[in-house]
Amino acid sequence: MGKVTFGLSVSLDGFIADKNDDVSEVFAWMGHAMEHFYEVIGDQLNEGGVVIMGHRSFHQIDNEQGWIMPDGTPLPGPVIVLQSQAREPLQQGQTQYYFVTEGIESAIAKARELAGEKNIALHGASAVQQALKAGLLDEINMSMAHVLLGEGVRLFDHLGSKPIHLEHIRTLETPGATHLSFRVMK
Repeated sequence: MGKVTFGLSVSLDGFIADKNDDVSEVFAWMGHAMEHFYEVIGDQLNEGGVVIMGHRSFHQIDNEQGWIMPDGTPLPGPVIVLQSQAREPLQQGQTQYYFVTEGIESAIAKARELAGEKNIALHGASAVQQALKAGLLDEINMSMAHVLLGEGVRLFDHLGSKPIHLEHIRTLETPGATHLSFRVMK
């Protein structure tokens, strides 16, 4: 059974996007460190089987070609979208979307069916927060961009008051970002 992980870029003050949902500042490091891209993400693209995201993230990436990376590369594979309104599955380009209304536990159960032995990746603040709060997240991979945004979409809001302990796995420095990996202690 694969791990439940996330890999996101975040500002030093904890935001994954500015107040207008713009992620360009937290991903600016990529323009200076693309030669380190695979060193940073490891084998996450090959090890990943399913992505879970919130409806907000879905609406940001939604287009007729499916989920496309900024360089035009399609991200094939299933994506589970957490949302409150029921909706039929949707195929766009190489991306198969499934919509789950019963919460993060149900989304991870569906992802495990689809992923087999591969990992489940979380995308977006809401999915990460829900999985952390439910004790379902195994690994955190953050690229800390060397920028302070001041306001925007916080990565670690709404976690409750109970401490979540982490075990440090790795630190990697690249131009414009510090990449940190942690195992969630359970």
